[in-house]
Amino acid sequence: MRGRSQPLMSADASESAWYVICRWRQYVAEQRVNVLRICTIALFYLVHLLRYQAGAGTSWLGFLQEGGAGGISFQRHLAITVVVAGWVLWSLTVHVLLLDRVFPQRLPLVSICLDCAFLTAVLVCSSGAASPLVCGYFLIVMMAGLRLNLAWVRAAAGCSLAGYLILLGCSRWPMGMLLADPLPVIPRYHQIVVGLAIVFSGVIVGQIVRHVRQMAESLMMGSLRERQS
Repeated sequence: MRGRSQPLMSADASESAWYVICRWRQYVAEQRVNVLRICTIALFYLVHLLRYQAGAGTSWLGFLQEGGAGGISFQRHLAITVVVAGWVLWSLTVHVLLLDRVFPQRLPLVSICLDCAFLTAVLVCSSGAASPLVCGYFLIVMMAGLRLNLAWVRAAAGCSLAGYLILLGCSRWPMGMLLADPLPVIPRYHQIVVGLAIVFSGVIVGQIVRHVRQMAESLMMGSLRERQS
């Protein structure tokens, strides 16, 4: 009886140790993700401001208009600024919570959903699915991998794909202010390629998280065997 119960205790101890390690690493990862989020928003908004100034006729910024990109109207610029301000406000709220060591279990999931929502709103206010800022969806999926949770990686990929589909829908069936200034419609093969890329980015990042967990479990089991011997 005694020899049979020992492996069960070891398995329970291993699972408990993995949970504690994951929670601590997820807390640290959320801090890093939040810093990366703020830096990314700041840099992308800076590029937006340069493009807006270039469209307003600033001569030395003319190189930003290469490729036939048109200027951004003041209404769209104002809408993007409001969305970005809300995004930054949310990031600062997360920063304050983490500084106070307040880390709800659903906080990363809420952050992922809001990141996708804010990014989709910015894209709707700019060039839609034709904007190079669509790459932000891939950044959201990659940052989810830092949290070492497979469910959150899947959530990031799913939310990113949903956001991209919303963009395509806004281009195909414009409403509201988009009626006066509709979003460009991109070719169907372009839509399929980007959609598949978002899905497979989630698969690849998920596999990385799986390998990290397997490696950590192997190290813990090796350590347990050494102690028992």
